[in-house]
Amino acid sequence: MNLPSITHKIAIASLVLLALSTIGVRFQWYSYQAGLLMFSLAGLLSFISICASAFFTRRTQKATGRRQLSQAALIALPAIIFFSLSLFSGVGAPLIHDISTDTENPPQFIAATQQRRTSDNSLVYAASNRELQKQAYPDIQSIPTLHKVAAAQGKAREIAENLGWQVNYQESGHIEATVSSFWFGFTDDVMIRISETPSGSIIDLRSASRVGKGDLGVNAKRIREFSQQYLK
Repeated sequence: MNLPSITHKIAIASLVLLALSTIGVRFQWYSYQAGLLMFSLAGLLSFISICASAFFTRRTQKATGRRQLSQAALIALPAIIFFSLSLFSGVGAPLIHDISTDTENPPQFIAATQQRRTSDNSLVYAASNRELQKQAYPDIQSIPTLHKVAAAQGKAREIAENLGWQVNYQESGHIEATVSSFWFGFTDDVMIRISETPSGSIIDLRSASRVGKGDLGVNAKRIREFSQQYLK
């Protein structure tokens, strides 16, 4: 078996692993750790095939071989693109998965405690998160508002739904929702707490991933998006 043929097969393998990494996790054929391993391997194989294609295409004499190498580079593109986007999106993010606008008295989930499996991350807010979050996300803060609790809650729910959050629980001063990631379908739980103040109310959010030690900055980004929409 010659190099162009091997490179072509490696590229196909990267594409297959890319697809299986998400399909298997979404259908719970295997653990998310196995899915992430396959996803990483897909990125590695795609990188190898693209490098081989770039280095050997002009050095290959046969037209068939050059065509195989060019095809390999195209086939490998999806895996390297998705892997690179995932890798660079989380650069600089601390290894935490539970973010709150109030780290001293974080909002407490109600519905999510019943929806999580025993193997999922705990919903007990870790004290070690406080300093890590303050260093990485100093802008994550409570949202003071002149709205009374009911009005603030109505606006908060509308924003949550516009952002694509699936609201599944609500009571006065309390909203809970879930958000699923695009690729693996990982579920994060989000809570909005609205507390009365002398001038109106104050809104606190908490976003926590069900699986994984780190979140690649996704939970902080989600809270930022909500805050920006509310303060418009």
